[in-house]
Amino acid sequence: MGQTKTAKPLPNTLPGAVCAQWRERAGKRYGPYYFRFWREGGRLHKQYVKPDEVDAVRAACQRHREEGAARKRKHTEVMQRLREFKASCREVERWIANGQ
Repeated sequence: MGQTKTAKPLPNTLPGAVCAQWRERAGKRYGPYYFRFWREGGRLHKQYVKPDEVDAVRAACQRHREEGAARKRKHTEVMQRLREFKASCREVERWIANGQ
């Protein structure tokens, strides 16, 4: 009996981007073939994407970028609050040092 492969569900987010590529052989152009490219540990990875999954993979990549941007905005906000807190602490230290 032959086993049928069940498609694994796509993760909610995926790093990288989907690109279309064409091949040329004997003067004929074939494609587009879709691939997802991403970096991991300093290395570039490439994965074939089936044509019927292109939109879903692109959407997952977009969600990954959006989540990264949200994390970056949150980090920036936290660091700004930390700088403000440190400035307040220095002000209190100066106030105490002056005996007020």
